[in-house]
Amino acid sequence: MASNALSKVEQNALQVKYEICGTVVELDIDFVKKYLVRGRSELVTDQELVMFINTCKMQKLNPLANGEVYLIKYSKDEPAQMVVGKDSYNKRAFTNPNYLGKEDGITVLRGNTVVQKKGCCLYPQEELLGGWCRVFYVKMGIKLEAFREVALSEYNKNMANWKTKPATMINKVAIAQCLRDAFPSDYEGIYAEEELISSGLIQAEEEGKIKVIDADGVVVDEEVINLPEDDRVITQEERKAMFTLAQEVYGKEESGGKLKQMLKDEFDTESTTSLKKSQYDKIMELIEQDRSGDGDDNGDAE
Repeated sequence: MASNALSKVEQNALQVKYEICGTVVELDIDFVKKYLVRGRSELVTDQELVMFINTCKMQKLNPLANGEVYLIKYSKDEPAQMVVGKDSYNKRAFTNPNYLGKEDGITVLRGNTVVQKKGCCLYPQEELLGGWCRVFYVKMGIKLEAFREVALSEYNKNMANWKTKPATMINKVAIAQCLRDAFPSDYEGIYAEEELISSGLIQAEEEGKIKVIDADGVVVDEEVINLPEDDRVITQEERKAMFTLAQEVYGKEESGGKLKQMLKDEFDTESTTSLKKSQYDKIMELIEQDRSGDGDDNGDAE
C-alpha cells in the first residue's frame, strides 16, 4: 500500500463543515491544497491535509479569514506545520473564559544587571537577551500563572524581521509559548508565525547555504555561509568571561567602550547577543594581545 493511501477514518474526514460566529466554513483537501498552503503545496500529503481541515474544525479556526490559519511546507523531509497568525493567536486567549490577562516584555542586560522589563523598547546601553511573558488564568476555580522566558540566541538568525525588530520578535515568541503552556488544548498542534519564521522555517538547502522562507512562503533571505563546524552562539558563561577579561585589561570604566569598538571594527556590530564562537575567540585574542602589549594602540572608544 502506498504511504499516501487514506484510511477509512480519513476517507470520512475529507470534507468538513462547521460554523464560527455565524459564518459557515466548508473545507476539503483539494480546496486547502490549492488555496491555503503556503510554501510548496505539491509536497503536502493527503494525511497532512486531512489533519489540517479537521484540526480547524475542532479548534474553531477559520482559514478563509485572511491570515488566521494556514498550512506551510517547504521541504519533503519535514512535516507540514499548521500556523496561526499573530492576531488570531492572541484572540484565542481573549475569548477563553478562563483567561485573566498577561504581562510581557523583554529581558535585557543593563550594565552588569539582568532586567525583565515590560514592553519591547530597547534603550541605549541595554543589550537584548530575550523575551518573557506571564499569563494569568483560572483552572477549577484556582488562579494560576504560567511563565515563559526565551533566549534571543536560540531564535535569532539575524535574518528577515529578526534583523530590524529583534525585541518585538522575541517578545512574540515568549507570548506564544506562554499561552500554549496556559491553554494547551486551545493551541495543540498550532504555532505562532514568529516561532516558525525564526527557527522552523530555516532549511539547509545544501552544504554551506541556508534559506529563510517567511509566513507567505517567500524566500526572504538566502545566504552562503562558510563557518567553522563549532561556530555556535557563545554561552552566557563565555560572555561573562569576555567582560571579566576586558575589565582586567582595560579597567571597569573603559572596558565596555573598548569591547564595543573592537566588535564594531572587526564584525560591524556592537552587540554580544549573537556573537559566534569564532568571533568570541578573535575578541579574546585581541584582548590578550593588548594585555601583553602586542596589540595596536588604536585609542579608547568614545
